[in-house]
Amino acid sequence: KQWYQRRVRENKKVPGKFSDELPAEIVREVISLKPKMYSILTKKLCSHCPSECKCLPGHTAKAKGVSRTAKKHITHDNYRTMLQEKGTSLAKCRAIRTLNNRLYTVNVCKRALSAFDDKKFILNNGIEMLSYGHYKLRKTI
Repeated sequence: KQWYQRRVRENKKVPGKFSDELPAEIVREVISLKPKMYSILTKKLCSHCPSECKCLPGHTAKAKGVSRTAKKHITHDNYRTMLQEKGTSLAKCRAIRTLNNRLYTVNVCKRALSAFDDKKFILNNGIEMLSYGHYKLRKTI
């Protein structure tokens, strides 16, 4: 078995230990806009390649609430743009909806990527956050 499979088995259900979602890959860059909306660029770990590995980089993107067809067109650069510009992007998709027991095809325009987190308040340093309703927020505002 691979070394990472043994490590997962040893650390399974041990309090304080994290599970590795990408055990056979090196994480190169992570952009997290808000919870359940992130993009990860990875590079495969391979022993058969020389020191300058030419393996293709991997890309994992999660965007909760966005349709699968719209996710296909979202790249890592889109996440970076939304983070730097503090904007939102829209995605168009088609959906089948029912109304009065009749099926309709509907064009839907949803907010796909957004750097605005409505559950946390970002402090002045731009890194630390507090949940809305936190007692320290009453002092700072």
